[in-house]
Amino acid sequence: MQELNESEFHRQVDLIQDRIEQALDAADLDLDMEQTEGALVLMLAAGPRLVIGRQPASRELWVATPDGTLHFGYQSAHGWIHDSDGEALGIVLAQVLGDLSGDEVELELDE
Repeated sequence: MQELNESEFHRQVDLIQDRIEQALDAADLDLDMEQTEGALVLMLAAGPRLVIGRQPASRELWVATPDGTLHFGYQSAHGWIHDSDGEALGIVLAQVLGDLSGDEVELELDE
């Protein structure tokens, strides 16, 4: 994983959170979104919540799901990559949202 300096890390997290918001708006899912204290909170109509937050100490992006927390590191050539299986954030997030909502979800994050 590429080590980002702190300001670049925050810039990349801000960018991906904006892209996630835009992609979710386009996906027309039944959910609400809010930015709070540097995290993006997704509240599905069915009840579950996801929190997409930054972890500056480890330079990671964490996605808190009802089943646990997923960790993503930044790679300049690939964007945010899941640390355990190497999948891109958009693919993992779409799968989690699909599992929680029961809908087919595709997210184009242009990472």
